[in-house]
Amino acid sequence: MAEMQPAEIQVMDRDDGQTMLSGYDSLFVKQTKKGCLQEIMGCEATNEFKIYPSKDQANGTETFYSLEESTCFMRICCKNQRSFTQTIWGGTKDARGPVVMTLKKDWSCPVAPCTCCCIPAITYMGADGLSLGSADIPMFLCLPKILVKDAVGTQQYTVQMPSCFGGICVDPFAEGCCNCKIPFYIYPPGSSGDKNQAIGKIIKLWRGMGTEVFTDAASFDLQFPPGIDEPTKARLLGSTMFINMLFFEKGNE
Repeated sequence: MAEMQPAEIQVMDRDDGQTMLSGYDSLFVKQTKKGCLQEIMGCEATNEFKIYPSKDQANGTETFYSLEESTCFMRICCKNQRSFTQTIWGGTKDARGPVVMTLKKDWSCPVAPCTCCCIPAITYMGADGLSLGSADIPMFLCLPKILVKDAVGTQQYTVQMPSCFGGICVDPFAEGCCNCKIPFYIYPPGSSGDKNQAIGKIIKLWRGMGTEVFTDAASFDLQFPPGIDEPTKARLLGSTMFINMLFFEKGNE
């Protein structure tokens, strides 16, 4: 019985962490201003996120908490191409609950994904270390696309900015005019990128001039496709962190 107890606890933690996502159709992902003085001096800080049910509840207690682990060398020299491990917990920073998932990214080539190797990719794991899936950016001609895949490698979604003119350029009016929103829409595989085909959204929101200019702290409104299960929600939450790393970290200017 003593030998079985750790395995039973580990499985329970995995189930509990992912089950916490079941009651949410959307999440508000808010990156903290952790290390803002470091970033002004040119040294990237580790990413820290507080996650809430909605933007309107962001002044209260977070529902989920996430923290990156990476080396100082990687953050200084590799910026948004760096390798890192990041954990998402249920609960708060000071009272962390069960692990929802762990994200792991290896170093990627600075010119990727315009190359055929070392492309940006990330893997998702449950608390027991088993695969939840992955995401990557394949080679592209006009607009980058993030392919979100399940645990067996089957593509579930394409995440990209909404496009126009047959996918040649970004649709600048997909979220309206003059609102400073940067949209990444969630599409089923094979979609053209037209905004009317989107089944979910990841929207980067404006946080004010001081935050946007002097820090990397970003906020995202994640709207899940309807009717999806908890592991799929975990993959899309992880892909939100992946988007932040790829497009809104230092080194992507």
